[in-house]
Amino acid sequence: MDYSIFWNILAGILIFGGFLGALLPLLPGPPLAMAGLLIYAIAERFTSVSPWVVGALALLTLSTILVDVFAPVLAAKGYKASRLGVIGSFVGAIVGLWFGPLGIIVGPFVGAFVGEYFFNPDAARALRSAWGTFVGFVVGTVFKLVVTVAIAFYFVYALIR
Repeated sequence: MDYSIFWNILAGILIFGGFLGALLPLLPGPPLAMAGLLIYAIAERFTSVSPWVVGALALLTLSTILVDVFAPVLAAKGYKASRLGVIGSFVGAIVGLWFGPLGIIVGPFVGAFVGEYFFNPDAARALRSAWGTFVGFVVGTVFKLVVTVAIAFYFVYALIR
């Protein structure tokens, strides 16, 4: 019995879920999409999907995880956060992981604000540093979306080819 239709549908569902996850912090977007592409590639025995492209997209997928954690921290630094503001942003990102989607957004923001305010009790400066973490979160989300869209386009291209 040929299960290729089943694997194609499963891969498509995972890639679609990955697209949603790139926009919503509830799902691990790029890893889901990459899992879908990998399932498709294995099911097709890498005949319509290049192992090199799968490897490159897998590396990009892994890099989205790093960008997710470090983009808010680096953006806070770019907005002239003090060392404590940057540390607060990083700690907030780690703690935020435990509080679900909202924690992923709010954690670095609150951490940067608290760290910066502790360093220098100037609310405007602390808010500017916290805003930098939000900008970093947006940059990370855009990066995840770009990687997920690349995976989806490659999947569709391999299907119609």
